[in-house]
Amino acid sequence: MTVRSKEYHRPEDWARAHQLLNRSEVHTVPLVVSPRPAALTDLEADAFVDLQKLQLDAIHKSGDNRIHLGGMATLQAVYESDLLKAEADGILSEAAHISATLGIRNLATVAGALTAPSSPPDVALALMALDALVTLQKDEGRTRTLPLHEFIAAGDKALQRGEVLVEVSFASAPSFGSLARVGRTPRDHAIVAAAAVVEVSNGAVRRAGVALAGANPLPVRLLDVEKLLSGKTASAALLDQAAALAEKQAVPQGDYRGSVEYRRAMAAVLVRRALAAALKHAGLA
Repeated sequence: MTVRSKEYHRPEDWARAHQLLNRSEVHTVPLVVSPRPAALTDLEADAFVDLQKLQLDAIHKSGDNRIHLGGMATLQAVYESDLLKAEADGILSEAAHISATLGIRNLATVAGALTAPSSPPDVALALMALDALVTLQKDEGRTRTLPLHEFIAAGDKALQRGEVLVEVSFASAPSFGSLARVGRTPRDHAIVAAAAVVEVSNGAVRRAGVALAGANPLPVRLLDVEKLLSGKTASAALLDQAAALAEKQAVPQGDYRGSVEYRRAMAAVLVRRALAAALKHAGLA
């Protein structure tokens, strides 16, 4: 596809960035890079706004014990972060690593991984399992925050005109996590993938986060599976129930990479596999 962009801007402050993004006469979008080689969010845009000078690349823990990732933080920075490696067995760092090669990880951003078309699902899955929130900014001082799984579910309607994904955050807590995926090769975009994060207390699951991609039109958080697991003692029977519920909730679309039947079956297999690994890390299985 030929890029028809006529303008490139790299504003020094938010006022100028929002002025550009909110223009009605020119189709203007923020420049975000996806983990896939087709790097730009909207190749049909007339103008791109590069946000690199707006200090949106920090990764830090706040006083209220939440982890914050700036929307422009690169996937390589996510992968290398000691702070993130200490959360849920480093599930988010692992997701960033398998999403792209080194060269692309140094360009691709958190915002790109969550908003660009056809991005690998791994980062989104890990963040949904971590119960992440996204913060979107349309004008200076005007933001809205919502759960990541709701943002993902909204698809191409998630961002309003002129909005920018400025931050993702989640609570820091003692937890255990795992990713499970199948692809044509270990480095290929996953056909089906699942992420699980568990917090445990007194030998039982206190909270679980479970997310699945490739078995529904968009990546989803399996809230019913999480509810099933909450407060329960880990067992093979419980994992079987979780897997069956995941398969029941799968509404896959078949393609050349995987049939409807294959994707539905793998939804059960991978949710069980991810949960079993997370519980094993927690010492409960």
